Amino acid sequence: MKLLVSAALAIGLFAAPAAAEWKPNGPIKFWIGFGAGGGTDTQARALAEEIEALKGWRIIPENKAGGGGRVMAAQLKDAPTDGLTVGLAINSTFDFPTNKNINIEDFTYLTMTAGSQMAVLARADSGWKTLDDMVNAAKSGTNIVWANWGNQVEAGAEVVARHFGINVNHLRGKGGKSAVNALVAKDANVGWGGGVQRPLVAAGELVILASAEPARLVQAPDTPTLIERGILDQGLGFQFLLAGPKGMDPKAAEAITAAVQEVLSNPESKTAKFVTKQYPPGPLLVSGSELTDRLKANLAANKEMLKVLQ
Repeated sequence: MKLLVSAALAIGLFAAPAAAEWKPNGPIKFWIGFGAGGGTDTQARALAEEIEALKGWRIIPENKAGGGGRVMAAQLKDAPTDGLTVGLAINSTFDFPTNKNINIEDFTYLTMTAGSQMAVLARADSGWKTLDDMVNAAKSGTNIVWANWGNQVEAGAEVVARHFGINVNHLRGKGGKSAVNALVAKDANVGWGGGVQRPLVAAGELVILASAEPARLVQAPDTPTLIERGILDQGLGFQFLLAGPKGMDPKAAEAITAAVQEVLSNPESKTAKFVTKQYPPGPLLVSGSELTDRLKANLAANKEMLKVLQ
């Protein structure tokens, strides 16, 4: 009898986690921090679709564009903590210190999904092949209009300009694709690209003048980084990440993180294929306390960068 009781208890212990598996008690609102059509929107909608198929949850994507993700984040921080509201944005939404209405402690950070291929870009018909070509043109009287979409990259552009002693006019767009669109439309002659530039670089319409990542870019392995050039101490590349409000139900956070990572860990999934093509080398699945620690380190580094502009 004692053996039977012990066996029954053991079965109960092993069965408990399965019985306690978190399931949403309604549709999950999946807020997207940028507008329709860009990389954030495309991967978010693909991810929502594949999680629905995998888990049977209902997920409703909704764009909440503005302020480089700040509009979405400002609403997310006050959302219910039951796991039915999450948001996808880039790290600078949370770890760049000029977001006065957002504190890094306001959120539960779930997982990264992908990283960027941040580059300084120019039109091929400018004739510029390197960053020095752009600088020489500026010193010869060419008006430099630098397209960007957020506070961090705009600050980065200003740091580059001050390093070389040139002036730039900042053109602010909405979403990462806006800077590339501004270059194509000839509204700007320099711009940042986080990966969406890939097909236009491959087609020869845009050229990469410098890498703004810690490493050289996949498309331009011979082009130095801004760090190598001694212009920046840190990369300006971004990472996409999923977050919920502070105090989010831990079971919900764990279940949603696991579902996202299961989709992205499958190289045959639509989302993983998109991420690998658009943001090589592929999915970036840092999560939990490691992700939170990275964001806090980024915040400290960004504060140091802003001192250059004071």
